[in-house]
Amino acid sequence: MSEHLQSLLIPFQYEYMLKAMWVSALIGGVCALLSCFITLKGWSLMGDALSHAIVPGVTLAYLLGAPFAPGAFFSGLLAALGMGFVKTKTQLREDAVIGVVFTAFFALGVLLISIYPSGVSLRTIVFGNILGISDADVKQVAIISLVTVAVLGLKRKDLVLFCFDPDQARALGLNVLALHFTLLTLLAATAVAALQTVGACLVVATLVTPGATAYLLTDRFTRMLAIAGSIGVATGLTGAYASYFLDGSTGGCIVVLQTLIFLAALVFARKHGMLASRARRRRALERRPA
Repeated sequence: MSEHLQSLLIPFQYEYMLKAMWVSALIGGVCALLSCFITLKGWSLMGDALSHAIVPGVTLAYLLGAPFAPGAFFSGLLAALGMGFVKTKTQLREDAVIGVVFTAFFALGVLLISIYPSGVSLRTIVFGNILGISDADVKQVAIISLVTVAVLGLKRKDLVLFCFDPDQARALGLNVLALHFTLLTLLAATAVAALQTVGACLVVATLVTPGATAYLLTDRFTRMLAIAGSIGVATGLTGAYASYFLDGSTGGCIVVLQTLIFLAALVFARKHGMLASRARRRRALERRPA
């Protein structure tokens, strides 16, 4: 075996790297599946907001020596409920409500970190620490991922209809409010799982980019799920692997890879890409009578 090939296999010799790669692939795949629903629903801003709203919950969990997942999940859910309350009681636009409520939660988290700097690592929360993930956290991530995939599988048709046309879903007798909170709960739970890998700042990318990329590549939702899931798993695995050689942030590597794939789809997608759109405009001009 050549020396170059041996050097490429070095990451597979370390248990922490193997754990980081398969956990990143798992989280990447789950986030990618959920991102398809978020893209259809237009909840990209909601994903960004939730990823920051879970920070105080994570901080309190670290300070109390408790698992981070319950604290983060409760914090995100509380922020979402608070947003819903403010929205129903005022005439403010949804983006304004999201900006006020979720940034307030993030500010609370930053305040707690600044007051108790020795108990909490801001870098871990903001940028993630997949290389140092504990076995207990791995179990939490696995449980969250399995539950999310199971719910998406069982409620896929109802959630798709809700994302496409809530009014039609209501007319067919579906409980739109329950579907709304189901998707919101899954979003909060998945953001909690992704926090350990990419950190609070980059969670939104893993919850939006794969779905947006798949949206450019196909008009069929089933195929969209397959494409997004493949992107999520592949970039999670490759990003964690590449971070070993780059000695850089695992989350940063994952998101950069996803962004590069998105840019390639944006330019070269057969139907919705920029080159395809330019070709259609050119053909339309050629058909126009002189």
